[in-house]
Amino acid sequence: MKKVCTVCHKEYDPEQRPATPAEEAGAFMSSELWDDAGELCPACLANRGTLGMMYCQELFR
Repeated sequence: MKKVCTVCHKEYDPEQRPATPAEEAGAFMSSELWDDAGELCPACLANRGTLGMMYCQELFR
């Protein structure tokens, strides 16, 4: 079953596990900070995670 990403509006498989550290960080931020877990595609999770690792380092210590 495909879902539509709430950020970029592309279809993605919500069952796909994070494949990179950036996707994992984005998934963490999604569940802990933004309350939108399961609503973002892997690319948007990776973008969020990359920015989080760069600018919110206190979250990942």
